[in-house]
Amino acid sequence: MSSIKKFNFKKNNSGKNKVEHKSLVYGFRAALALVIIAIILLLFPISSIFKSSELPAEGSVAKEDVVAPFTFPILKTKQELEQDRKMVLSNLPVILDFNPAKWDSIAREVKRFFAQVDSINRDNRIPESRIRSMRLVFPHLEEEGIFLLSTGEDLKIFSSNLLSILRDFYKAGMVEKVEELPFGDNRKAIILTPQGEASISEDELLDISKAKERLLSLALVKFEHDQLLVKAMYEIGSRFLVPNLTINQKEMEARKQKALEAITDQKGMVLKGEIILAKNQKVTKKDLEKLSSLYQFRIKSGLKSNPWHFALPLLGRIFFTGALILGLGLFLYFVKPHIFFDNNRLLMIASVLILQMVLTYLILFRWQLSEYLIPVTIASMLLTILLDLEVGLVFTFSLGILLGIVSYFDFKLAFITIVAGSLACFSVKEVTHRYRFYRPMLFVSFAYVVFIYFSESLRLSPSGAILSLCGYGLFNGFISTILTIGLLPIFESLFDVTTDITLLELSDLNHPLLKRLSLEAPGTYHHSIIVGNLAEAGAKAIGANTLLARVGAYYHDIGKVEKPEYFVENQMGAKSKHEKLTPSMSALILESHVKEGVEMAKKANLPQAVVDFISQHHGTTLMSYFYNKALEQGAEEELKDEYRYPGPKPRSKESAIVMLADAVEAASRVLEDPKPSRIKSLIKKIIDSKLSSGELSDSNLTFKELSAIQKAFLPVLISVFHPRVEYPEPMEKRVDVSPSES
Repeated sequence: MSSIKKFNFKKNNSGKNKVEHKSLVYGFRAALALVIIAIILLLFPISSIFKSSELPAEGSVAKEDVVAPFTFPILKTKQELEQDRKMVLSNLPVILDFNPAKWDSIAREVKRFFAQVDSINRDNRIPESRIRSMRLVFPHLEEEGIFLLSTGEDLKIFSSNLLSILRDFYKAGMVEKVEELPFGDNRKAIILTPQGEASISEDELLDISKAKERLLSLALVKFEHDQLLVKAMYEIGSRFLVPNLTINQKEMEARKQKALEAITDQKGMVLKGEIILAKNQKVTKKDLEKLSSLYQFRIKSGLKSNPWHFALPLLGRIFFTGALILGLGLFLYFVKPHIFFDNNRLLMIASVLILQMVLTYLILFRWQLSEYLIPVTIASMLLTILLDLEVGLVFTFSLGILLGIVSYFDFKLAFITIVAGSLACFSVKEVTHRYRFYRPMLFVSFAYVVFIYFSESLRLSPSGAILSLCGYGLFNGFISTILTIGLLPIFESLFDVTTDITLLELSDLNHPLLKRLSLEAPGTYHHSIIVGNLAEAGAKAIGANTLLARVGAYYHDIGKVEKPEYFVENQMGAKSKHEKLTPSMSALILESHVKEGVEMAKKANLPQAVVDFISQHHGTTLMSYFYNKALEQGAEEELKDEYRYPGPKPRSKESAIVMLADAVEAASRVLEDPKPSRIKSLIKKIIDSKLSSGELSDSNLTFKELSAIQKAFLPVLISVFHPRVEYPEPMEKRVDVSPSES
């Protein structure tokens, strides 16, 4: 009774685990879909949700009256706001701080200067001695100044005049250099004083250079008959000119911010009931500005005034976007379940979609370029190459509708996406070498040019504009293909996807691993080539990936190069080395070629899809020869698992085909009298054996497909063992030997 309960508990627990696993699988996919929808909603401007899908074009004729449903302001455009901002900034005055203490300091220095001169004059009676002392104390003064000071004549009058002039300069205020001040267009400055502020123009503002010029002019007026006094006053007075006006950066920044904040984003009002557009009237730029202001006002006030009116457009975008993502998911679930349940491939599709939407956002909304410059064919080409044509086409149609939704339901973009994207899918379907990308490049460019020419002609666009737009399409076709070539290896590496392009590169028999196999294990190399032919024929018969099967067969036995002499195909008639080994040791050597092959493949950076063939081509098959030999030597039957390959069993149709081809080719080598009937019987026997032992249980191969594989193997093996005609020797070489000659 307890054992039954225990069994039931295990069964229930297993069922629970399956339910939990299923929940995780579908939960991940639902979360991925929600993330994609959220990114699309956040990526594109929220304002675009509330923009009317029926917004007329400028210059068109209004089909009906549009009446303001409520009073709202007419908002300035970005260009107008930027223009206002520039105007405000250009009209800001320079703010200068006035330092009243500077004059007190300068006046003391001037008085101290003349007191020192007076002291020298009193201490030195002899004129020559005075001059020498003056030069020592005032080394920077010129000859005229020293001579004037040393005479001591009228110094009080001279100093009094100089102080009067300097006082006027410092009272007015001086800057270092007027040209270095950050004036705007109004060329005004505001001087901040303890008594208040005063405005002054740039021309009226005094700097050190102007002060010196004015000092010279005033000296000429006062001492017009004495050039010595003029030069001395200019020379001595210039030493006491320093700025007492400095820029107040803090106040300037504060006034700048205040002025910018005062800029209004409104330039008028539309009253409730006012006609915005009149039926049968030409739509002007001003009309469109009013409509745009109406939509933007709805965003700001819609939630307060009418929540549903605000929420419905957002829900509409969520609905349409979600419906498209759901449709794409259902297609993968029912038509491509191997992709739907592969996390890597799902993430890859999501990444391609997000990449495409980001490019659309940047070009259409951020940079505001032509929709013909959006590289919409990148996603189509990438998914067709990385997955298959059906996925590429369905994704292209979904992407086209999605781009139409996010671009205000303007399905011109949707249509060009579907047309150009579909042509791109078909053009890369047969691309198996990177240099053949010239074909999609030409096809996509052609599709763009033709579509743009006819669609713009129907809209009566000017000829010059049509040619310019055709140039955009031509450029788009080339750049999209170039970007696809660059992104392809990145996606292959990130999401572990192997394309036919990579497989063709690996099918080159000059690949280092295959070259080494041909030199160090020629028998295994020949065996792998034949297995590749068998696998290709079998894959073709059931519609599997023929290239993947062939390449997987080429590399499935590369691990044998480490110990080639222990495998019968490389022994070249020599005595088998296994005769001196125990069965268990022989089994370990045979098993090791799988592990060593996997390590070699990873070291050589072979894709995982090829590595899987190495690890799965024997599955968990029993090494019956060595197992039976062990039993003969007294081994226990319980040790049977020690004589099995480690697995795993084949998990794809292609790897299962390679397993069957490997076994069939090896068995056919020991077939006596390989007639077609015997070969057919051998193939059937081996396939039935693999099927009954459960080695094909994870491969999803059907009985119908196994029958097709069996039929496909037969002509390949018959061609290998076809009979050859024995050619007779040439007549001149057939010489009869008589008994006497012998």
